[in-house]
Amino acid sequence: MKRILIIILISMIHANISNDSLAVLINESNIKILDEVKYEDPLINKIGGIEINPLYSMVHSEDKFSFSGTVSFYPKSQNAEIAFPFSKKTNTDDFFQIFDGEATTVNIDAQYRYFLGKYRKGTYIMAGLRYSDRDEQNSIISLNYNKIGISFGVGYRIFALNGLYWGCSIYYGKYYLGSDDGPSTFMNLEFFKFGKTF
Repeated sequence: MKRILIIILISMIHANISNDSLAVLINESNIKILDEVKYEDPLINKIGGIEINPLYSMVHSEDKFSFSGTVSFYPKSQNAEIAFPFSKKTNTDDFFQIFDGEATTVNIDAQYRYFLGKYRKGTYIMAGLRYSDRDEQNSIISLNYNKIGISFGVGYRIFALNGLYWGCSIYYGKYYLGSDDGPSTFMNLEFFKFGKTF
C-alpha cells in the first residue's frame, strides 16, 4: 500500500512540474506572438519620404537662404533605406575670407542605410558617396571647384503611424576625386531633421 501511495505522490509531483513547464512555454510563446501582433509597421505601402532640417536654415541663413533636406526611398525587400541628403549654404562674411563677396557650397550625398533591428526603425549604419561643389566670388578671387568622396556613419530613426518621422545622424568622409582646393575630409552631424513619408 505504501508503495502505491509513493508512486501516486511521485506521479502527481511530476505532473505538476510538467504542467508548470508547459505553462511557462505557452506564456513565452504568447508574449512573442503578441509582440508581433502589436507592432504595426509605419512603412508598409510607403515608397519614400522627404525631410528637412529647419535648424540648418535658421543657423546658416543670414544674408542668403540656406537649406538642408533628404529624399529617401524604402525598398520593400530590404531592411534598409536609400537616402539622398542635400544641402546648400551661402556665406557672405569675412570669417571665411571672402571679403565683399560670397561663397556657396552645395553638397549631394547618396547613402545606403542598413537598420540593425528587425524592422526599419531605430539604429542604422550607413555608407555613402558625396559630391561637393564650392563657388567663391569676391573682388580679388573667382574660384570654383568640386570634389567626390566616400563616407561612413550611424543614425537613428523614429517613424509615426501618421507618416511623420524624425531622424539624426553623424558621418565622416574623405574626398578622393576632384580638386585639391579646400578641405580633404568632411563630417556631417544632424539632429533636427523632420520628414513625411509618401
